[in-house]
Amino acid sequence: MLSIGAAARASFEFDCVDADFADSVEGAIDNAFDEAVTKPFAIIRIVTTPRRFEEVAGGAGILGAWFALEVMPKSSAESLPTWHSQLQPNGYPAHARGVTSNITYLGSDGPIEPRRPRPQSVGSAVSKQVTVPSTIIAACAIVPSPNSAQAISHVLGSVTGVASLLVRDVGQASFSSLCDKDGKALLHYDVGFPISFNGHTSPKNFDLDSTEKPPVILSHWDWDHLHAAFLRPHLMDCIWIVPDQKLGPGAARLARILAAKGKLLVHPAATLTSFPIGELAQASGSRASMNNAGLTVSMTLSSGRTVLLTGDVDCAFLSHSSVGPVDFLVATHHGARFASGRAAIPVPTPGAETLLLSYGKRNIYRHPHIDALNLHGSAGWTNQISTARTTGFPRGDRMVI
Repeated sequence: MLSIGAAARASFEFDCVDADFADSVEGAIDNAFDEAVTKPFAIIRIVTTPRRFEEVAGGAGILGAWFALEVMPKSSAESLPTWHSQLQPNGYPAHARGVTSNITYLGSDGPIEPRRPRPQSVGSAVSKQVTVPSTIIAACAIVPSPNSAQAISHVLGSVTGVASLLVRDVGQASFSSLCDKDGKALLHYDVGFPISFNGHTSPKNFDLDSTEKPPVILSHWDWDHLHAAFLRPHLMDCIWIVPDQKLGPGAARLARILAAKGKLLVHPAATLTSFPIGELAQASGSRASMNNAGLTVSMTLSSGRTVLLTGDVDCAFLSHSSVGPVDFLVATHHGARFASGRAAIPVPTPGAETLLLSYGKRNIYRHPHIDALNLHGSAGWTNQISTARTTGFPRGDRMVI
């Protein structure tokens, strides 16, 4: 949501595959997931009110819902403002503005079937009804291996000697590293970088040591939490521990690339994995929300201080064996508003109370929100440090030990 109130506007972002490509040749969709293929994939962003979207689309824009979108360069009185970004070898670096002239609700493979108002066209002509091929839905599914829990325990059990948490300045995105005493990354939590819609928030320099290939824990399958893998392909040579979630075509392409390399470990749903210096947990929110059913990490540094990385999870859905007191907390969802109140926020350790925020200035989502910052402040998180530029502080990476 971009605002609140009766006329609140929202940003709807769709992970898309070209329907003509997918329908043209039997088996073509499987070929599209090859690492060398980028053309059929795109991200489309529509800005409108949730009510208006349902009216014109025939269904709510929620996880698991499939729509056919017709995007045009020219506007009409009833069309919806749209931004289109085509997948390139380096991800989604650029976009074009146009309009969505027609939306058709196709169905759902999600945990919740969208409420379906009477379908309407947003353009002057109604497109023919199309059916999502079952092969596309099947191609976007990831299947956990039978021994994934054991493999994940083994990988995380080898993570020792973590001396610091480095929250990297990646603009409007999420990328944190747990490092040893020499600053070498031992574990990445998310490897995000802004896609084109927030490209203006990107740092001028984004350096990673390509020889470092630690395990990656992916909080959830949003692009601002995984996009750096396209800019720094050596990240695709890391082992990825990922949540079992519904994927769009572009995210499924990445999952398939990782699986083909033998680098994909799907964390079993509703499971808590303990390892010598911490815990990996799946949040307890509805699986209809990627944010609130993501993976979160608690860890003890070699200093004895504790860190909690929450991804985009509302703190009410944290499912660790203990969530406080905490020395260093990375604010959920880049400092966005969250539904639960102050009571859900983990308690800070007296004398530490450091809240870290990863966001980019003038991002399209208007993060962070003052209400969220105030709630954290009232809960005791008075030392609030962001990767973005603030009064008296330049933008940059933030490290705590």
